[in-house]
Amino acid sequence: MTLPCLRRLLLSTLRPQVRWLCESAGPGSTRLVTLLKERFPQATAVEVEDISGGCGAMYEVWVEAPDFKGLSRVKQHKLITETLKVEIQDMHGLRITTTLPDTT
Repeated sequence: MTLPCLRRLLLSTLRPQVRWLCESAGPGSTRLVTLLKERFPQATAVEVEDISGGCGAMYEVWVEAPDFKGLSRVKQHKLITETLKVEIQDMHGLRITTTLPDTT
């Protein structure tokens, strides 16, 4: 089972709670979570993990929000990169996953 599938499964068992996750609570991760929560206030989940070993050079970002409804994956990811435009300048890489909240 893939990581996004596991996250969806975990979140579906915890509904209707809204979850804001920051697995790696370094200052960079915390800043990214704050920016994403401000940009997507209706998001049901925001998760940021420093996957560079703690140096802040590469992050994995996962956002589940109704804002993505009707948008292509490319447009969804563009919303994320526009939100993190300034922070991305100092990164080596960014892995983005976007999903819609389960409406069932």
